Amino acid sequence: MSEKKLCIVVPYRDRVTHLKEFAPYIKKTMEDQKITYDLLVVEQTFSKPFNRAKLLNVGFDYTKGSYDYYCFHDVDMLPVESDYSYCSNPTHLAARVEQFEWALPYNGYFGGVTIFDRESFQTINGYANEYWGWGAEDDDVFHRCNTKEVQVSRKNCSFRSLSHERKIDRELYDKNIQLLRSSVTNQSFEDGLKNLSYELLSSKKTKLFTRIKVEI
Repeated sequence: MSEKKLCIVVPYRDRVTHLKEFAPYIKKTMEDQKITYDLLVVEQTFSKPFNRAKLLNVGFDYTKGSYDYYCFHDVDMLPVESDYSYCSNPTHLAARVEQFEWALPYNGYFGGVTIFDRESFQTINGYANEYWGWGAEDDDVFHRCNTKEVQVSRKNCSFRSLSHERKIDRELYDKNIQLLRSSVTNQSFEDGLKNLSYELLSSKKTKLFTRIKVEI
């Protein structure tokens, strides 16, 4: 078994069928790769637009950063060819994804499935908390790594996509793009783990994962 312990953090809301397929699939993948891991599902309430980045910060904070490394993993991506072994620097895994026709949607894509070692994630202050709705939070974290001179890597892994309806709120998306541009210009990364706030509503452990529900 691997000496390094992994926490797979899944940002989640209203994807029951996906989670039912994802959790046992990941279990088998981890067993095949002989990786010691825990699966943490971080569920957001419906009071606000979905915030993937903040939920990932919550997952890190909830575990008190106690794992050697973290994999931030969308629930609709199932590994086909993968390597979840320990990485000593931020490493992107979703290089070839079915929904993107088995290619990168753009060269700097750093979303979907990404591994962070504990120290690097703390160095960049995690993800920004204010990306509501869809888009740009992974570009922001990629920029944080580059600005902080934290080396990033990519493994040539492939993932099957689980189908779902994608609704993009254009107003929120435009705000996210503006926020990203401001982040790139100002290079201020005070928003993140250091000022994270949330309310833990429930925690439940099952055979396959721990599921927490939070108000953010």
